[in-house]
Amino acid sequence: MGLEHATLRGLLRYANRLMSWPLVAALWVAPAARAEAPQQQQQQQPPAGDISNLAESASSKHQLPSSMDSESEEAEPEFTIGPTEPVAPGERRWVRRFERTDLKSYFAEGELAKAKDAYDGGRYRTALKLLETQEATPPVRYLRATSALRMGQWATAAEQLAALAESHPPLRDYCHFEAARAYERMRKWTEAVHHYGAVSPGARRYEDARFGMAYILEKKKRDYAGAVAALTPIVQTDSPKPNNPRQAEAWLTIARLARYQADYNGEHRAHLAVWALHPFSRQVPAAIKGLRDLPYVPKWKVARAETLLSLHHNREALDMLERMLPKLELPDALACRAHFAYGTALRKERKHSLAIRALRPVVEQCQDAALRPRALFVLGYSESVVEPDTSISTYLKLAQEYPLHPYADDSLFYAAHKALERGNKAAAMAALDQLISHHPDGNFAAEALFQRFWVYRAESQQDAALEALSRIEELKGKGSTHESVQRARYWRSRTLLSLGRSEEAHALMERVAAEGAATWYGLMARSRLAAEAPERARAVNERLRSPMGAMDVWPLDAGNLAEDPHFVTGIELLKLEHREAASELLAVDRKGRSEESIRLLFHILHTSGYERYARSIAWALRREGLAAPTEAETRLIYAAAYPHAFRNLVVQHSRAARVNPDLMQALIREESAFNPNARSPTGALGLAQLMPATAFAVARQLNVPLATPAALLEPRENIRLGSAYLGSLQRRFAGNPAYAVASYNAGPGAVERWLSRFPDAELDEWVEQIPVEETRHYVKRVLGSASAYQLLYASGKMTTLAFGERGSNNAGSR
Repeated sequence: MGLEHATLRGLLRYANRLMSWPLVAALWVAPAARAEAPQQQQQQQPPAGDISNLAESASSKHQLPSSMDSESEEAEPEFTIGPTEPVAPGERRWVRRFERTDLKSYFAEGELAKAKDAYDGGRYRTALKLLETQEATPPVRYLRATSALRMGQWATAAEQLAALAESHPPLRDYCHFEAARAYERMRKWTEAVHHYGAVSPGARRYEDARFGMAYILEKKKRDYAGAVAALTPIVQTDSPKPNNPRQAEAWLTIARLARYQADYNGEHRAHLAVWALHPFSRQVPAAIKGLRDLPYVPKWKVARAETLLSLHHNREALDMLERMLPKLELPDALACRAHFAYGTALRKERKHSLAIRALRPVVEQCQDAALRPRALFVLGYSESVVEPDTSISTYLKLAQEYPLHPYADDSLFYAAHKALERGNKAAAMAALDQLISHHPDGNFAAEALFQRFWVYRAESQQDAALEALSRIEELKGKGSTHESVQRARYWRSRTLLSLGRSEEAHALMERVAAEGAATWYGLMARSRLAAEAPERARAVNERLRSPMGAMDVWPLDAGNLAEDPHFVTGIELLKLEHREAASELLAVDRKGRSEESIRLLFHILHTSGYERYARSIAWALRREGLAAPTEAETRLIYAAAYPHAFRNLVVQHSRAARVNPDLMQALIREESAFNPNARSPTGALGLAQLMPATAFAVARQLNVPLATPAALLEPRENIRLGSAYLGSLQRRFAGNPAYAVASYNAGPGAVERWLSRFPDAELDEWVEQIPVEETRHYVKRVLGSASAYQLLYASGKMTTLAFGERGSNNAGSR
């Protein structure tokens, strides 16, 4: 949780930091382009008052996000960054060097500090008096204007804020918004509408500004069409957000405005939009009341089913679609959407044979270029479970017919994977070659090269295997991630060992262990060293346990982050000691940024006392990047990314179940991100993501009250049953944590089948060959996270996994 505002102000004042306001202004990039954005947005809107077309456009869009096409359904990465090598200080080329002093408050000392203290204490008249003698810099002007605003001097505040909006780009949107509110208090409606309309799309105040504009146009000017136009950008989006309260409120307001204009068709459709696109919002009862005695149009029913599906309410979506499908005939466009949603829902419920039956007519009869490749992909997945030979041709069809589709490289990889499983190595290698050749920058390039390595390794073609791994380390683009490079280095070291090059291999393992202490491959490398090079292992553990002393992380390179309007505004607000500084910084677009710029964002928030906000950055960094030596700076990020949430309950119940508390903590982190109300696509609930049937069985074994779905949302009950279940799995697999964790995700029956399938595999080999991608990644994440908890909180000695002879169960840990 962040520090109180007053404490934060003290930190900013007495730190040795200095930055003048012109430098912040210089960071602002192309303010004119942002200023023109509202006009461009207005030009793209439907004609004012055309509510029916606006609603029809919303109902015609697919409400089913593409993430539903994959089994894991994980969120898209917030940013994609590849590994970076250290740069010597003299070789550094800075894009935008950012120092700790760049965070210093404008009001850190002297009369400005007194004025800010008076302002924070509500003594605005005193603040204004103290500011009279100060140079009229933008920070001083802003504090004067907001002091006047707080005192009710609306005319003075409006004039000053309007002028500052034009002359100081970092505060442009905040000043326009506050100026609009001041004009509103003076009942100067035209001026208020003008300033609300000047707030830029994408600004944090944008939606509030559009509602403010709509309110004035409706209530004060009786311009109902203008009010609809003001709200249109909120609802007219390519990616509707289910249950977004502002979108639902905007649709409900548009319905009312339609009624005022006697546009009853538009009112009907706007109410349908609330019901279908935001089915659990608080606006739904009012929408249903407005829909009384009116028909629920089929396209809106399909949209609602898609929305329910995107929110993981699979059963409700299936029920609605089952009633509709007999009336919808392919290849009608709406029928195609409905049948695709139905097949996807069945796939999510793991009813793969039924999903295949629903999806095959879609891919055969529907030609929509947006829908059909997605249907092929989902069909291929379900076929891969129950008809693996057929899935290969389905995946290849997608790649052949839609070579530029984002799923083309995924399909080639999965086709190759299934072909290898079926023993068709020639077809598999052809698909992998096509993927590597046609999608070298795609996110499956590293996977394809690693699959080729695995084939060469099995055939003892060591030179070819090493070459494939080297190519992974040289990749650029989305395929180059820290994990893919760590994996390549780990298996290169394993290959070097098999060639008798132990010194080279152990040096590489030492690097992997040091750079990935909180990862699966770091754990594997540390475990190997413990068995094969104990002295090196001790040196690595000592380095991890006692990293370099506290170091100053500054300076850091902001890179192209310095061009982001939210970043520039956030830094300005931070220096103004504004309460919305952290929220503004968190709104930064993180896609396409360097790792260092994302680390900078973390350290700005951490240094400024905004721990809660810094934690979300750290979480994303750890998930999508950050494989650096575990030194003082890295440890700060790790500590924020691996909190001891619910620790007392975890320790209590995991020990009772004879489970390592760090392993249970890691499992909960990966399952639910410590959200007690988490609900999975398949119906798993709570912190440990227990299926109700599993929880019911565990409760019966413990002879405790039988778990209900509501009880599973209670942390104590969920952790108790989750710990007991994990403990039972560990006992079933002779204490092996990797097998137990795999069973937690895929079921013990699946793990026993995989053990029988790879009876001679050592533990690292066995995990790499888990045939279910979700489970394979899950095991690596959970055990890597458990290693991170041990590293950070000194909870006993650093665990290493045991490596026995080939064919042993590799049980237990050291």
